[in-house]
Amino acid sequence: SFDWGDTQRVQRWQRLMQSREVHTRESFIEAQLDTVSITARTLLPLVARDLWFTGEAAAEGTPERRRRQALDLLANWNGEMNEHLPEPLLYAAWMREFQDRLVRDELGTLADAFRHPEPLFLERVLRDIDGAGVWCDVIQSAPEETCTDIARLSLDDALLWIDETYGQSLDSLRWGDAHEATHDHSVLGEVGWFSWVVNIRQSTSGGDQTLLRGRTSGRDPAPFLNVHGAGYRGVYDFADPDSSVFIIAPGQSGHPLSRHYDDLGELWRRGEYIPMTLDPDLARAGAVGVMRLQPGG
Repeated sequence: SFDWGDTQRVQRWQRLMQSREVHTRESFIEAQLDTVSITARTLLPLVARDLWFTGEAAAEGTPERRRRQALDLLANWNGEMNEHLPEPLLYAAWMREFQDRLVRDELGTLADAFRHPEPLFLERVLRDIDGAGVWCDVIQSAPEETCTDIARLSLDDALLWIDETYGQSLDSLRWGDAHEATHDHSVLGEVGWFSWVVNIRQSTSGGDQTLLRGRTSGRDPAPFLNVHGAGYRGVYDFADPDSSVFIIAPGQSGHPLSRHYDDLGELWRRGEYIPMTLDPDLARAGAVGVMRLQPGG
């Protein structure tokens, strides 16, 4: 829907569905686990169009050199929000700071409520649709700033935040270090030291606008935590129901002391599935026990 900003995910889904005439279980699994961000592919060429390959030589360790390194990485990136890559973190941090610079001069402290990038708004500004490019001008300053000016400044802001938060070379950054899935126990998750035992964190791929949903929190001090995604994934084959597959994170049980509390979490993180059967005999044969629910009284 428009309100949820999922138009980009719909576009990616349509493209994958139209890429072949016949789909299989494997092609639907591939779509479920797709991490390509149409949003990144749309916004990056717009926000960096006057910055690509235009910088001058700069000494190692200077902001100019770091900016050039970031732009070089992003110029060769295909928009895949892979947990092992640095580019998704560079992109996400840049868009966050870019939007903040666009709105803070107009909204003041209210801008803190809009720290989650809105891709449709950013695209309208960068394309200057209906004069939306005016957001790039800082109303309190005498000069008229352009979107290129704001893009350059916000990239420097993002790189400074990354340096203060991770303190690593850009090549060694990992999106998954910032984009950890948060599996918090609904009862014990906020109870003192219990939280260290029952809450699970996992490095994950995906992002706000990818089919492999991994919506970020948008809140400091960890704005890119994965706080909303598909805890259950399933692909069903109606021609052969017993070939259907599923996965649930982090496990079947909600009891922290059960071995099934988190035994599926790593499979879920890696995008793997387990088989499903509708045959009662097969289900009983593989069961570890039977739980009987009887009404009281």
